[in-house]
Amino acid sequence: MSKTMQAIALAALLASLAGTANATEGWYGRADVGYSVDGALKVDGGGDLDFDDDWMVSAGVGYAFQNNFRVEGELSHRQNDFADLDGDARALALMANVYYDFNRGGRYEPYVGVGVGGARISTEGVIGPISWDDDATVFAYQAMVGVAIGLTDRLDLDVGYRYFVADGASVNGLFSGEGNEPFQFDADYEHQAVTVGLRYQFAAAAAPAPVAPTPPPVAPTPPPVVCPTSEFVVYFEWDRSNLNPTALETIDAAVNRARQCNVGGVVVVGHTDTSGSTTYNEGLSERRASVVRDALVARGIAAGSIQSQARGETDLARATRDGVREPLNRRTAVTISFR
Repeated sequence: MSKTMQAIALAALLASLAGTANATEGWYGRADVGYSVDGALKVDGGGDLDFDDDWMVSAGVGYAFQNNFRVEGELSHRQNDFADLDGDARALALMANVYYDFNRGGRYEPYVGVGVGGARISTEGVIGPISWDDDATVFAYQAMVGVAIGLTDRLDLDVGYRYFVADGASVNGLFSGEGNEPFQFDADYEHQAVTVGLRYQFAAAAAPAPVAPTPPPVAPTPPPVVCPTSEFVVYFEWDRSNLNPTALETIDAAVNRARQCNVGGVVVVGHTDTSGSTTYNEGLSERRASVVRDALVARGIAAGSIQSQARGETDLARATRDGVREPLNRRTAVTISFR
């Protein structure tokens, strides 16, 4: 199997590991390094001037839409020595790329993409009496396939394969025979590489703010304090059981209301989304229920009046497939009843 086919097979294998998920959106930046597995300067009517394998680099800034498409601008640089003659070829390219992500938001996100733009192709070489050192700016296009592997909520490890072509570069040189006669040839620059890099999402999707219950109406003559059952929800970041400032504000507001009444009992129920294993999510939901219970006790709610439960991923607020990071499902629900 050729090195090119091996690279395609590797990218396809990684891409097959993923399922499906809801899309997320926002600005991102990425940087990649790559190593060429095939490439040549294809001379019109003169055969191929093959490249030695060498490194390439690229960087991009883009925006991910909720419909699983991404668009980005990319700057890349490639440099390879010729395999069978003295000289090298370099390509500096500015591209506009469009990608489609599968399983957006999951741990594994396969993708495919295409790009168009311009490239500055610089080549120099010597073949017997023929020598050249020239550059040209030409139209370029590329195709990409790969998989992004989630490291954190915002950071992905990106492994991919790229096929890049710059068409119709005109190269001027000299024939050192009689009179150093000038000559010209046209050539296409082709480059294939396996890449690895990091992609960082600048902003994560925010969890919806919990809605406070509607206070009871005020009667003209003050009746005994009306204390209906109070319910509220605390939301958590992905794979976290710590209370963020929004969660603490929600708990403080609920406890302040509860102090006006005689608390009869409290039920605290921890939940998770479906992005982890069933066993792991059961433990995570227990920790989420426990941290809310401890916060209530610290604010004066009697520990003996609190009942704690953990339901893992079995009772979803929003139904999803397995492996989906859904903010509405990462929660602890609290019900306070009064005597």
